[in-house]
Amino acid sequence: MVGKVPAADFIKRNLEDINRCDILIAYMPKLSAGTCMELFYAKMKGKKTICVCKIRNPSPWITMHSDIILKEVEELEQALKDINSH
Repeated sequence: MVGKVPAADFIKRNLEDINRCDILIAYMPKLSAGTCMELFYAKMKGKKTICVCKIRNPSPWITMHSDIILKEVEELEQALKDINSH
């Protein structure tokens, strides 16, 4: 399997990355089951979450597990400054 990571290893690595982070930033230009799971896991671990979400009517699984929802990536810098100022 050259160049491919087995699914279990990929997921394990993602969860380990979330465990080490202070803030999870999820980019969701379209619905992604994996990104929704990462948001959920991060919130269950007590992490701050920011979702850049271009979906018109995002699922409650996205809105309930995102501390901040942005429409554009360009808004991210200000959102991070706002979090760091608290």
